[in-house]
Parts: sequence; C-alpha cells; structure tokens
Amino acid sequence: DCSLRAMLAVNPDNTTGGFLATRHLLDIGRQRIAYIAGSLAHVSILERAHGYRRALFEAGILADAELEVVAPLGLPHDRGASAAMQQLLRLRKPPDAVFACNDMAALAALDTCLAAGLRVPEDVAIVGFDDVQTAASAKPPLTTVRVDRQALGRMGVELAMQGGSLPRLNTLPVELIVRQSTVG
Repeated sequence: DCSLRAMLAVNPDNTTGGFLATRHLLDIGRQRIAYIAGSLAHVSILERAHGYRRALFEAGILADAELEVVAPLGLPHDRGASAAMQQLLRLRKPPDAVFACNDMAALAALDTCLAAGLRVPEDVAIVGFDDVQTAASAKPPLTTVRVDRQALGRMGVELAMQGGSLPRLNTLPVELIVRQSTVG
C-alpha cells in the first residue's frame, strides 16, 4: 500500500526547533526577527515557520509578513538565501535578527550581512537549523538547532525493519547550540 497513511516517517522536531531558535533571539533582546524560508513545499520548512510564529506570539509580538521571506526558487540554495537576506536588508526597517530554515541559508545570510558592512551578532544575530559541520567553523561560528542525524538514521532503519509495530510519524528531539553568531 503506497498511500500516505501507510508511509512511515522520522523527522526532527521542526516546530520546537523553530520555537527554540526564535525564543533565543527574543531572550537576547532582538525585536525584529526575520525568517528566511526555502521551498514551502517542504513540510519541515512550514513546521519551522510555525515554531517561529509561535515564539513571537507567546512574546506578544505580531508576526510581520515583510520579515518572512522565501528564498527565490530556481537559484542555487546559497544564492537564493543571499537574495532573501538582501531583500530583508533593503526594508525601511531591516531585521535585527534572522532565523534561517537551515544552516546553509543562515551561512549565506551571514556572508551577505558581512559583505554589506554589518557586524554579526552586534547588528544582526543569526540562527540556523541542522548543525552542519561548517556551522562551528564559520566566522563567526553559527548558532543553530542541532539535529541528531545518527538517531534519525537509526530510527529510519528501525522503521524499515519493524515498521508495523512503530508509530507512522516519529519525531526526534532537537537542541539549540549557542555560538557567536548570536552572542558576541
């Protein structure tokens, strides 16, 4: 049976990750927090946006549509994220923080800010998602939401081996890793 109901899945807790990233930015005093998204066809991107909006809502901040930018489709991922960051920087009142849907988008946003003469984190704090290998070695090192890829892989194998006895949708916890892109 190839129906959606029969599919088994394991994912990081994207909604909690988006919430943790945004809550961290709020906790360090940021008020105009942008979200750079990739393709909205990906459920994970929508879930991360939901966590972002929930953190803003719980802090009493109205989500601002001009601060949520989808990277242009059809461009390489880093160029799309850079274009999205450039769009944010052109706003009459640019963001003082950015939560990007993944680390590659966050790193492109970081490079775009530095190229524009902004200081990270003093002028713009940036948080990514995934904790890719290059996040820790970025200049400055990137604050990110860590996904335990080994646990995802193990759970994927378990689903393949004994899928019938496990829940169809499985969510694994994530962890905020604070580095210098948000705290100097």
